[in-house]
Amino acid sequence: MSTRDASQDSPSLFDAALTREVPSVLEPSWNEKGTDKLAKDFVRWCFSLGGDFRNSPDVTNLRYWAQKTKSKIDESEELQILAMARPLFFKRIEQLTRKAEPSN
Repeated sequence: MSTRDASQDSPSLFDAALTREVPSVLEPSWNEKGTDKLAKDFVRWCFSLGGDFRNSPDVTNLRYWAQKTKSKIDESEELQILAMARPLFFKRIEQLTRKAEPSN
């Protein structure tokens, strides 16, 4: 048996097929994707009540929306959803303001 044959038979430390996939701490987990989606849906609802009326992205409206849509949200998730929803809300307000401004 030559060294060439031995290297083919023994597994390499860098062999991807033998190592378990370790999740990256930088990638969002499935739960974060869920709260991100909930935040976007909540902001969409805040703007869905008519052209001249907006619901604010606060905890009372979030709880009402969650009850109405039968979404299961823990208290810890409420803070995460609101933290994501507020910037989205203000970005949407800014977009609507730009649309409404007359162009020169």
